[in-house]
Amino acid sequence: MAIYTEPTSSISIRFPSTNSMNTRRTFIKGVGSASTLTLLGSCKEKPNTIILAPDSTQRKKVNALLISATTNPGQKSLEHAHEMIVDTFGTAKRILLINFASLPEKRDSYAKRMRAEFSKIGPGYDMYSLNEFDLFECAEAVNTADGFYVSGGNTFLLLKELYDRELVGLIQKRALAGTPYIGSSAGANIGGQVIGATNDFPLVDIPTRRSLGLLGAVYNPHHPDPEIDKTQFDARQWKIGEYAAHNRDEAVVGVTNPGMLRIRGDKVYLAGIGATAFIHRNDDRFVVHSTLEDLGRIFAASD
Repeated sequence: MAIYTEPTSSISIRFPSTNSMNTRRTFIKGVGSASTLTLLGSCKEKPNTIILAPDSTQRKKVNALLISATTNPGQKSLEHAHEMIVDTFGTAKRILLINFASLPEKRDSYAKRMRAEFSKIGPGYDMYSLNEFDLFECAEAVNTADGFYVSGGNTFLLLKELYDRELVGLIQKRALAGTPYIGSSAGANIGGQVIGATNDFPLVDIPTRRSLGLLGAVYNPHHPDPEIDKTQFDARQWKIGEYAAHNRDEAVVGVTNPGMLRIRGDKVYLAGIGATAFIHRNDDRFVVHSTLEDLGRIFAASD
């Protein structure tokens, strides 16, 4: 049964099919009419609320994995990250896929593909896609997930849709409390303090570059490897150098496609076979290959 209240802004209420409604009901339990009305009021699209950046103390419980590329050249989708995904999610099985970085018409097919991918990673994962939920259900979907997987695409589109639905603060709150967060490409980009070092075109306008802040730095995915493409490497380093020179209170970390950052509280480690991280902090430059070195200490000076 659909519930309707008079909207204060233009909202399209989608009446779900029986199958999709059953899927969502298995995810959202105990949501009666009163709470549904509350959700409709709290999750409608209205002027954006800008969240505050968490400090290192607030990040003490973060359990996150920021993957540079969904597909590492020469491997299948997420193949290079299987072990770290299992490690990050731990006992979490009810995974909320957030695929808002994809164009709307591609989200259903993407969700189908990611369910198939996660069935290969390990047994027992139940993946639900946020694009399958009605607008008034989105907050409850975030609040009841065991873990988040935020996929790649256009970072501007992803962040705008999350702000439009007032979900940035909700996701941040749960991730800061220890709910596992995995982001790939655009999903990794919003794991940083701001999306200032995204590689994407500004497909849409956004209210702010401020993102989740699970990492005490700005994340640049798909950083070129100088051993593979020196021209692209030099161009990216120049761009990041310009950004770091202008935003001197922000550290920027670029991670090559095989790599990912594993975050455990204030500890940050590089993972991935053949991965490299390139860090800019003020006038300093760091190149990290080791998976044992804590990058968090490098970011701390700009936190």
